[in-house]
Amino acid sequence: MEIIREPTQLKEPRTGKGQQTKAKLLRTALAAFAEDGYQAASMRAIANRAGVSLSHAYYYFHSKEDIVLELLLSLRAEQYALCNGQLDDGNTLEANIHTVFNANLQVMEKYHDFGPAFLKVLLSRDPENSELAQLEMSLWERAVAGARPLPPLGIRRELPRFLWLLSRQVFSAWAYDSSPDQRRSRALMRNVAPVVGKFAILCRLPVVRSLFEDVLALMDSSGDQNAERGSTATGTSRQANITKAKAS
Repeated sequence: MEIIREPTQLKEPRTGKGQQTKAKLLRTALAAFAEDGYQAASMRAIANRAGVSLSHAYYYFHSKEDIVLELLLSLRAEQYALCNGQLDDGNTLEANIHTVFNANLQVMEKYHDFGPAFLKVLLSRDPENSELAQLEMSLWERAVAGARPLPPLGIRRELPRFLWLLSRQVFSAWAYDSSPDQRRSRALMRNVAPVVGKFAILCRLPVVRSLFEDVLALMDSSGDQNAERGSTATGTSRQANITKAKAS
């Protein structure tokens, strides 16, 4: 029996007042992003609008990216909740992939303008150990474990990882999709599911399973390079922000 990880709980301030302050900063930041644009809304402007000191704002969020991460974590948790129960009914792998993508659209569509900011956060986090990655992986583990028939044993262990990496590529397409109502990326999501479903069945053949392993290795390599670039840029930005807060 496969073990499915439950999503990691989001970290919250210890006191009620701290929770209220953090929530207020998050609401204020989202309003500032919507009115002024993500690039123009600085941490200082967000702190001023929320009526807290800049150093206090940095205590809860080290950067604007951390604010976006908090939003993204919340949306992923909502997506998980929507999928919970729908991925354990013995559906085909194709149907389960559709379920995950449809839930993604349902919770994300009103935040499409945040797409580039979401991607910046995704690229700046450790792709293996971050809370966000664990939450996303748990969804794909459930999608694979709940599929009937089960995918071939030779790829079953690595298939959730393959789907996770693939979903990040699809998410990138959605984030920058300027077509009306993101029609192009929605069509991509619809078409990915049957292709992956057929590919998984064909992986019963050794030659196709070898191709699966090669594709996964390429996706892993691409992800590592992007994460390294994002991590370096974010680390420099975060240290600068902390230094500014201390100086203020």
